[in-house]
Amino acid sequence: MKSFELHGYRPRPVCDMHVHPHVEAPLDESEAVFRSVMEYFRDERIVLEALPCYDTINNFKALYFKSRIGGVYADLGLIHHYDERDTADYYLDQVKAFYAMGCDGIKMLDGKPDCRKQLGRPLNDPVFDPFYAFCEEKGLPIVLHYGDPRDFWDPERIPQWALKRGWLYDSSFVSFEEGQNEVLGILEKFPRLKLILAHFFFVSDDYDTACRIMETWQNVCFDLTPGTEMYVNFNADAQKWRDFFVRYADRILYGTDTYNWRQLDKPIEAGYSHAVNLVRSFLERTEPFTDKWTGREFTHPFGLDDATLDKIYTGNFVRMFGEKPRALNGERICAEGEKFPKKYPLDDRQAETLRQIIAHFK
Repeated sequence: MKSFELHGYRPRPVCDMHVHPHVEAPLDESEAVFRSVMEYFRDERIVLEALPCYDTINNFKALYFKSRIGGVYADLGLIHHYDERDTADYYLDQVKAFYAMGCDGIKMLDGKPDCRKQLGRPLNDPVFDPFYAFCEEKGLPIVLHYGDPRDFWDPERIPQWALKRGWLYDSSFVSFEEGQNEVLGILEKFPRLKLILAHFFFVSDDYDTACRIMETWQNVCFDLTPGTEMYVNFNADAQKWRDFFVRYADRILYGTDTYNWRQLDKPIEAGYSHAVNLVRSFLERTEPFTDKWTGREFTHPFGLDDATLDKIYTGNFVRMFGEKPRALNGERICAEGEKFPKKYPLDDRQAETLRQIIAHFK
């Protein structure tokens, strides 16, 4: 039995644009996870959003899984030295290599407050201009994680689970508003950039800003990957937000933040369905429901019509990323992989995994 049959979701095809391959696990085990997830949740397509900030060789893993599994796309992430080597030419050379290897887009976690603090420069700094210009020219989507929920800047309101992860942001971090302005500054310079703002840009508590962004920047999209605070906020003013979803249905994409975590000993439903069930239940149901993941009751789910759901689940994905993934260039992947250890330190596990990936593409 598939997820949609178990939970009574409408049998629509689904494309999940927010999946991560960065958890340390053998290649064959991770491949099995992605295959099982796609089959169980009836995902026609997924995008693997690489996070080289957590796993240096993550870009190569994303390309490997793309070559192994039909319907998989790969968004690759910039690697930083955090010193004088991080020049405009350095970032431009990286994105040119990504494009030549066959990436489908770019993932930027650089706007998450701890990553932004380590980066030490604004996201709209001129050093990134050639990088953004290349993405704009080639039509490469950028999936950008900017910020976190506003409560993470408030010691009285931050959830305990976030506090335990070290996500309380004091004055040494960029403020919520300052970071938001950096992102809008990118768009002022590159208005044709295909920018997907992850986690609804953390503005589910700010309807006016969400509308202003949609009206001002015609190529900007929001993704629905939870942050559970998003759905609490949507539920609190459901009619207004439901109207927003219908009005801007061609600018909203479905995502889940699924990872290749090691839970193959558990059923897929038990190990991987929590975000899927929250998002799909809220979008599709018309009656109140209690979310098992958060324990929260949602009294005003949207109950969106099929035409709107089809845009969010599939149509916008195809428009942003293409009907099919871009072709991979195995020769270029091997060339980049072989010189990679000379530029970046790898531990023994990473070095061996990279050797396996290079051997696969030869």
